[in-house]
Amino acid sequence: MNVIIGLSMLILGGLSAGSSYVPLKGVKGWAWESLWAVQGLVAWLLLPLLLALLATPHLGSVLSSISFSTLSTTYLFGFLWGLGGLAWGIAVRYIGLALGFSIATGFLSSLGTLVPIIVAGRFGMMTGTLSGKITLLSIGLSLVGIFICGKAGWKRDKEQRKDGTAPVFNFKLGVLIAFLAGVLGACFAFGIQAGEPIRQAAISRGTSPLWSSSPIFFVELLGGITVNLLYCLVMNSRNKTFADYGKKEARVTNYLFSGLVGLLWYLQFVFYGMASFYMGPYSYANWSVHMTFMVVASGLWGYYFKEWKGVSRSTIWWNNAGILVLVIAGIIMGLAEYSK
Repeated sequence: MNVIIGLSMLILGGLSAGSSYVPLKGVKGWAWESLWAVQGLVAWLLLPLLLALLATPHLGSVLSSISFSTLSTTYLFGFLWGLGGLAWGIAVRYIGLALGFSIATGFLSSLGTLVPIIVAGRFGMMTGTLSGKITLLSIGLSLVGIFICGKAGWKRDKEQRKDGTAPVFNFKLGVLIAFLAGVLGACFAFGIQAGEPIRQAAISRGTSPLWSSSPIFFVELLGGITVNLLYCLVMNSRNKTFADYGKKEARVTNYLFSGLVGLLWYLQFVFYGMASFYMGPYSYANWSVHMTFMVVASGLWGYYFKEWKGVSRSTIWWNNAGILVLVIAGIIMGLAEYSK
């Protein structure tokens, strides 16, 4: 029964993450930096703080008992991850919701696994174990899936420009930014590792193990909101868009939809954290299931919003094939964990 609950949480987390940027379609008359600042405040400051306060008795006491080096390291990795989150948002802006999620998620899944291994100096060991070889196979398939989705995106842009239906996409720049998002996204795992003393301190003061990661997320996401908010404020100043926040037209709906982006984005952490508790010995499948449903959800939304309007069946086939390969790569990643 616990596994069924865990799988349900993983599916909900993946669907939530894959749908998180959909409400952006409802924001009207705001510059990108304005809506990104609002969703970031909700996703990376307000909700993490609220959950940490609710889940952790004496949160202030817990954090004050942690060494400065642990807090600063956790924050720093969150800052670097925040750069990746910013890059992800820009990538979606340049290559569309569906393709942006597919390619960025592919990079995040493969590089998010590979970068920590290289940093830890364990790459040579991987080639000598079954789980390591399966992991490398999964990473290779992820890169193949990225290439296929990339070819689909290139074909889409070419065909849509030919018939005049092309949205404002910049495929080459978007892929480059998505790659950067994947590299920096690996820093989140480093932040969780660095913040382990925070989790232990929270449990020792009565926090349920189910929610014991919430104070880590709070500290780490403080770094994420710092870099994103600074960027947005600089762009507000440069583009003279501070007036967006006070516009009367569509003010309520813009704040509502931007906040909804942040809510959906943060809910993936809530669901993923609960799934880790319920899955127990089957937790090896967590990352692959989460990523799988993230890609599937974003792909379906891309079709719903007609981001592939006017393209040939061949191009649609390439996109579907790329998503399928990414899904298979995620499943194989789970098998690699199981083989340990």
